Formats: sequence, structure tokens, C-alpha cells
Amino acid sequence: MFIIKPEKVVIIGLDAPIPERVYNYAMRGYLPNIKKLIDEGVYCENCLVPYPTITPPNWTTIVTGAWPGTHGMTGFNLHKPGMPLNQVYEAFDSRDCQAEYLWEAAERAGKRTIILNYPSTWPPRGKNIIQIGGGGLAPNEWRVGMSRGFRVTLGDSILFTTEDIPLARRVELKEANGWKNMPDGVKRALDTTLLIDFPRALYKVEPVTWYLLLLDFGEGFSKAIISRSKDLNDSITSLEPGKWSPILKDVFQTEKGPIKAVFRFKLLELSKDASKLRLYLTPICALQGISKPDGIVEKIQETSKGIPIPTHSTFYEALKLGWIDDRTFLELVDMEHTWLADAACWLMRNYKWDIFIMHAHCPDWAYHVFSNKLDPNITEDKEEVERYTKLELGFYQSLDKMIGRIVEAAGEKALIIVTSDHGAKPSGRRFPIFKILEEAGLLAFKEEGGRRVIDWEKTLAVPQRGCYIYVNLKGRDPHGVVPPEMYDEVRDRIIKALYDYTDPETGLKPVVFALKKEDARVIGLYGDRVGDVIFALRGEFGHHHGAQITTARYGIGSLKGLLIISGPGIKKGVKLERTVWLTDIVPTVCYLAELPIPKNAEGGIIYQALEDPDCKLKELQELREKYRKLEELIRAERELTHRYFMEE
Repeated sequence: MFIIKPEKVVIIGLDAPIPERVYNYAMRGYLPNIKKLIDEGVYCENCLVPYPTITPPNWTTIVTGAWPGTHGMTGFNLHKPGMPLNQVYEAFDSRDCQAEYLWEAAERAGKRTIILNYPSTWPPRGKNIIQIGGGGLAPNEWRVGMSRGFRVTLGDSILFTTEDIPLARRVELKEANGWKNMPDGVKRALDTTLLIDFPRALYKVEPVTWYLLLLDFGEGFSKAIISRSKDLNDSITSLEPGKWSPILKDVFQTEKGPIKAVFRFKLLELSKDASKLRLYLTPICALQGISKPDGIVEKIQETSKGIPIPTHSTFYEALKLGWIDDRTFLELVDMEHTWLADAACWLMRNYKWDIFIMHAHCPDWAYHVFSNKLDPNITEDKEEVERYTKLELGFYQSLDKMIGRIVEAAGEKALIIVTSDHGAKPSGRRFPIFKILEEAGLLAFKEEGGRRVIDWEKTLAVPQRGCYIYVNLKGRDPHGVVPPEMYDEVRDRIIKALYDYTDPETGLKPVVFALKKEDARVIGLYGDRVGDVIFALRGEFGHHHGAQITTARYGIGSLKGLLIISGPGIKKGVKLERTVWLTDIVPTVCYLAELPIPKNAEGGIIYQALEDPDCKLKELQELREKYRKLEELIRAERELTHRYFMEE
């Protein structure tokens, strides 16, 4: 009996969901599509992720099956030998990955892969691939080549307002004059100019000036019109309070030539007397230069109800700054996920494919903004907890709809993997690593230009990238002062200082482990892209994820990974207790779908998730038996023919 193998493979990545909360929401019926995958598949309740618990290393592990020490993406930022110890750059360049990706291996069998918004995969690597994004955390966001932070292809979001709101653009309304083609019945009109500039653009973009016209038809101001000039025949859109514009399209002039882009406005507030105005502009989302082949994003946009938003500095920060209300936040979340689902379905329909891989970053950004506010263990404000719990459920429901559409488009014979790079937790107590090293006589500072800077001539060790400490080694580092013969002595002092530290208010020891780099191989970290000492914190300390041990828990949070597997060959309705690792995803996928294994994969097959762990062995034995019988038949026919020949 031949085993039915998956015809397609779908890997859907969610960044930093809290697995237990996803599971509980699903089991309570709030996330029907995720619940269906759990009911018809396997939920891995002890999915552990590589350390550090951070984005680029762990997404790279998922699609290579390799540990960070092997693939070389060892942090959110990278540091390579020879660079000054205070210099790093964003770890989003695919050329820094030293391991073979799943799609590169699959090409050896002639398989085609679609890659949608998957971090640290730009520029595209592979011939049989269709790819959108990958140079950042969202379409139109770029981190490749950045020393710190990110840029967007064209424009960030902007809030135009009459109020004093942090980082918003304050506008002054004046009596309108010089307008052409005004509608009948206008009793009063106010206007102002809207400067659309592009300070965070990837390259130079010419600023645009548009005009905002507010109209009062006798019962107060109730309508806003945005126009390219003071002629309403040249208007871009018309808005009412609380309403969104349709998706708008325009061309913007850049140093790279004209670029087509889409965007939307929302008139968040307009008082009857126009004393209060809040007009929100989404990012200007480029439709070119973010895909391989170029041009497919524009085709997707022709039918999409969302837009390809570079989200990091848009609605998550907008919520934090008070630019937008909760409803608008969830509308923007849904706009992003609608576009990702539209893109996935369009790509599946219009290209031949065998593997589909994507990532959505929403949970990570949301938890960075409000995880502490939805945790009743941390905040005593019950109304605040209730408010942010609704927002949390809202973004998970948006993701659930996205997942449902993608799973349906993939078909019943697809193997579905829903996973994450890590979990999240509320931020905890500060871990004063610089102070610890300074008090241990390992790190020195000096005054320079009115600032406190590292004194490299007196510094023996310096912290870097959250979980690493580097010895300032002579002969290796540009400012090195520690002789090679003192290398181990300094590392011992570092480790002692870390273990000796006790938090003065709680009496807790924050450091779970502190390892010399050669000992960190046990956690998958090694090579010349890791620090000389690697340490990890318990969950009560540090930010939302990163320097905390993989099994850390704090409040409502957990840093474990999410892993749901469903489809042909997978058990149904099983909650798997055994420990699985992100390194195990690729080997399991390749085993079931009969794909070539990536050259550097180090994980194992999750046999306990399979309906029949011996299925391939049984199939091989059956094929061998059939081959043996066929061989016997051929031998018998040859012998019979030979006898006839001899008789003649």
C-alpha cells in the first residue's frame, strides 16, 4: 500500500505569538481556522526555539534546519571579526546566511517555491522562486545594509492635526480662497496645505504638496476633500469623519525614477467647528522594486482590498503615540493581513508552486507596544487589561482569517505548518550589564564632548547585541588591549561578575547561564559571529524577548515557539508533549513531502507527529518486494525462452 504524501507544503510564520494564548483562544472558538488545524493535526506544546530568542536567527533556522552557529545569523544584528566591537549591522542580508535554504535544496528536485515577506532572505537566493519582500519585517520595509534601524521604500504614515500630539504634523486652518469648481450649498470652507515628505525613504523622493479643504454645508464641518491643486476636478479623495478613503494610487518621483504606489486616508476626527482635526495618512506603499520578478505586486494590487504596508513605524507606533484609536488600529492590522492573504492566494493561482513560505510580524510589534498593559500580574488597572486583551484577540482573529484563506487556497492535500520564531513576554526588571562590567573593572568610560563614552584603552570587555560579551582582544579587535594569554582569565572574570550579580530589590539572580563560546555549542552557538561569553536571563528580567532563555516564562508570557502541523501523514487531534525544536521543521517537511534535505540541516524528524512513523520504511519494503517478484518473473521468462531455443 503506497502512502499518500503531501502534494504541497505551506509554512505560515507568525512572529512572537504567545503559544498558550493562541491555543486557548482557538479552543474557545475565537480562532476557528487555527482550531481546525489543531483538531485535524498536531499541536506541539513544547516547541523550543534557538537562543537568542530573536527574529533573524530563528526564522533562518526554520527554513534551513540549521542552528545559528551553522547558518551564521547569530542575532538581530551581526558582528564579524575585524569590525570594531561597537559596530554591528542588521542581520537581514541573505548573503550572510551560510546554510542552504529549503527552497535551494528543493530546486535540486525541480520544485518551485513562493516566498512572501520572509525575513532575512533578500536579495533572493534561488532560481525556481517567486519572492515578495524579505529585506525587512514587512513589505516595503528595508533593513538590508542598515547599521541600525530600518527604512521604507517610500513614505511613513503621517498624522495631520490641529492638536499637539507627539510627532504629528500640526496644521493651521484658514479661510479657503482661490478654489475652483466648489460644490453648491457650501456655507463656509477652510483649507490648509499637506506636505507629504519622505524622510525615511530608501532613496531620495521628491516631496509632494496636496491641499485639504473642509466644507460646512450649514450644519457644521462634515466633509474633507484632498486635492492635488485648488481645483476640485483635481481632487484625490473625499472623506467624512470616521471614514476611510478607498485605496488610492499615484506615481511618485524618485532618484530611481517614477514609482507607482498606493495609500489611504482616514478622517479620524473633524469637529463641527473644525477646531479639532485628525487626518491619518497610511504609508505610501510602493508597488515596484520589492519582488522577484518585479511587477507582480502591482498585479496583486489590482484586486487586493489591502495594501503592502511597512508596518513597524505606522499603526503600532501610532497607537502608542495616541494618533489612532483602537478601532483604527485593528482596521490597519486587518488591512495588512488582507493584503498578505490576497498576495498569497494570487501567487498560488498564477504560478506553479510546490512550497509556499510566508511570515507575518503583527504579534511581535503588538506585544512590544502593549504586552505589559494586558498582563493582570503587572498592571492593576482592570480596564486597561480588558482594553488591550480585546486588541490582542482582535489581531489574532485577523491573523486567523488570513490563515484560513491561505489554507483553503493551498488545498486539502497540502501539508500545513503554522509556526513562530519565538514567543513573547512583558518586559521585566532592568539588567544593568554595563554597570556590572564596570564595577568588576572590566569596562571603563571617559568623558568626550560632554558625553560618556567607552574608554577603549582601559576596557577589557564590552557587552554587545543583548546576550554577548566580547573580550577586547589584542590582535583581533581594532581597539584590542587584552593579550591573548589573558583571554581566558578575562572571560572567567566576566562569568564570575555575571553570576555574582543579585538584583537588589528582588534578591533574584538574573543570569541563568554564562558560557564561554566553546561551551555554547551545546545551545547551537559557535563560530566567529558569537561573543566570547554568552549569557541568558530568566524571564523576570530584560525586554520582551531576546536575551531570555528559551524556556523563560513571566506573567502571561512564554518564549516557547508556536508549532501546529496538519495535513497528509499527520496525526489528528494530538497535543504533543515531547520537546521539538525549530530545527526539526525542515527535516519533517522533507521526509513527508519527499524533498531533498538542505545540506546544512541539523534537526530531526518529529516522528511522534506522524500517523505512521514507519510509513516510508513500509513503502520501501513493499516496493522492494514488488521489484523482487518482477525480477523473478523476468528471470523465469528468460529461462523459458532459453529452453525453447535449446529444444529447437
